[in-house]
Amino acid sequence: MDAFLARQPILDRDMNLCGYELLFRDGAENYFRSADSEKATSSLISDAVHLHSIEKLTGGRTCFINFTRTALLDELYSMLPPSTTVVEVLESVELDDELIRACHRVRSLGYTLALDDYILDPRFEPLLPLIDILKVEFPVLTQSQHLAVVESARRHGFRLLAEKVETPDQCDLARKLGYHYFQGYFFCVPQMLKVRRLPESHAQCLRLLQLTSGEDFNIDLIEEQIRGDVSLSYKLLRYVNSPQLRRAVPVKSIRQAITTLGQRPLQKWVSLIAINAMYGQKPSELVSTSLVRGHFCELAGAKVLDSDLASEGFLTGMFSLLDALLDQPMEELTRELGLTSAAQAALLSRESPLLPVLQLAIAVETGDWQAIGILTSTMGIEQSQAFAWYAESIQWSAAMWPVSDEDS
Repeated sequence: MDAFLARQPILDRDMNLCGYELLFRDGAENYFRSADSEKATSSLISDAVHLHSIEKLTGGRTCFINFTRTALLDELYSMLPPSTTVVEVLESVELDDELIRACHRVRSLGYTLALDDYILDPRFEPLLPLIDILKVEFPVLTQSQHLAVVESARRHGFRLLAEKVETPDQCDLARKLGYHYFQGYFFCVPQMLKVRRLPESHAQCLRLLQLTSGEDFNIDLIEEQIRGDVSLSYKLLRYVNSPQLRRAVPVKSIRQAITTLGQRPLQKWVSLIAINAMYGQKPSELVSTSLVRGHFCELAGAKVLDSDLASEGFLTGMFSLLDALLDQPMEELTRELGLTSAAQAALLSRESPLLPVLQLAIAVETGDWQAIGILTSTMGIEQSQAFAWYAESIQWSAAMWPVSDEDS
């Protein structure tokens, strides 16, 4: 359930901080131990977009991220803001016409393009005219090789970043040779960051991939699938309201998020989520309870509230356990989701027409008979109706999140 990543500072010639490289970590140990580069790239991007705030991670500075061939061709970088994202082409990629076209695409969309871990391999020559930054594994090259790299930078117009700088002598030499940026243990070891990750249903993700990839872009079916998964709902609203998309008005519902993004951007988002989900996280009882609460609040809201508030009841109920799921303060989480003031207030236990509906869901869930009596009387509904709604919500949750052998 925990998600890890690391960031390492990148400095300019005046030793001022100009950005960070974001690094995948699949455990609490501060080193890369995964043999699966595709997993590393997709997980890092997904976590940076959905669990962390890029602005908070980098302080608004540039972030450098490694991209595999598949991630480049799938344009996963489009989930990140062009103005502050450096797309690093891994040194292990196969260079061919398709990849060169993908790199042209990166540049055309306004992203900065870098080549990682360069060691004077002739096969990279076709890529050098395209890149903005060349990252050089500094200790590996001889002085004559460094001079050749500097001449290549002058000829093609890219900037040089010396990485794996570990001593004062290496730092001084890199500066004298004309390197523009510096990264390595001499300046700072990667700093570990940890947050809680929400699990997604594998079945939901696969179904959503089918729905967003087909010619018939059925918004009703897509909305139903996303609403049936607390993780997908949370991540979609957080993404569509993130600073990099710069919405003037917050998106406040799942349906609005779908129509705002459109098919192709939504398909990219689903692909990223699905790839990451395939590596598996076991579901929590909290997720199931969140779905029950969401459906209950929608049913009850339709009875006692106007239609607009009733639709907000679903998100209010479903997100009512986010603080427990993510180990973060509810007040901070609600700010990132762009919810209405009524939904935010209810989630923070403040006065709101949605608050009694959520309180009734919790009262039925916990068997608080006194609260059930007071709330149903105040809302003008029969207690039997509240129990019927809850039973229906349990069935709906079970259908949306079936427990398989893999999940148990």
